[in-house]
Amino acid sequence: MLLVYFGSQSVWAMALLGLILLLGVIIAIQAHRSRARGGNEELPGMVGEVTQASDERGRARALVRGEIWQVHADAPLQPGQTVRVRAERGLMLEVEPVPERDVSLGEPS
Repeated sequence: MLLVYFGSQSVWAMALLGLILLLGVIIAIQAHRSRARGGNEELPGMVGEVTQASDERGRARALVRGEIWQVHADAPLQPGQTVRVRAERGLMLEVEPVPERDVSLGEPS
């Protein structure tokens, strides 16, 4: 009945349009269900490099994700040392030193 009224090309065009709309709805639903991650939520677990040595209170500065952050660590930090972010507390990051791999054993650094 539709073929008589619309013609075969119109039916295919409407079917293709319907599939495209269905695909768009499915993508929109999946995007809505996924948890948004961005900003400072993704900082824990990231690795950075110390740019300024730590002071007597354990505070230093480090380059993480292309930004200079004020960091705090229990161990003293030296410039060039690699650190991993444990937590974010406002504008300060809690970090821990990443142990350097032993190059003499052939492990990648």
